[in-house]
Amino acid sequence: MDERELVKKALTDREAFGKIVDIYYKEVFGYIYKRTVDKELSKDLTQETFLKALKYIGSYKGRSPFIFWLLRIATNVINEHYKKEIKENKFISKYKGTHSENTSISPSDDIDYEVIYKYIKILPVVEQTVLTLVFFEHRSLKDVALILNYRESSVRKVYYRALSNLKKKIENDGYKF
Repeated sequence: MDERELVKKALTDREAFGKIVDIYYKEVFGYIYKRTVDKELSKDLTQETFLKALKYIGSYKGRSPFIFWLLRIATNVINEHYKKEIKENKFISKYKGTHSENTSISPSDDIDYEVIYKYIKILPVVEQTVLTLVFFEHRSLKDVALILNYRESSVRKVYYRALSNLKKKIENDGYKF
């Protein structure tokens, strides 16, 4: 059974939707984990992503691969989570003082990805999403445009702006980039 047939069957058959979860769980969880760097939170957000996918599966039009549709839902779930966290004033205090003096990050060194993630998390949400998809999901800018439902030229602008903002934030805190 191909992807479209499975999605169509999942409209009325919970077992077919279970197969969808089996097929895509790892990829969705991995994407969310790369955005959150928190295993338990990632499990919760992955579950929420699939619950929303089940609820709205009838809205999938098949114009792009199903995984892109799932990643768009995952992005929205992550964004909703962080908006809620910011409102509760947890986000900023959680990441204060996360580096030590004289630490150096450069492309040629072994990069501490946890530190990079923390800097990515303080960028605007769309920049976080684009960098995560490009760097950690190894998606092309064209794929990112499809996932986010943006024009490729817009994604390219966001990508280069995000890189510039990331570099500034890292260097402002005394790291070398």
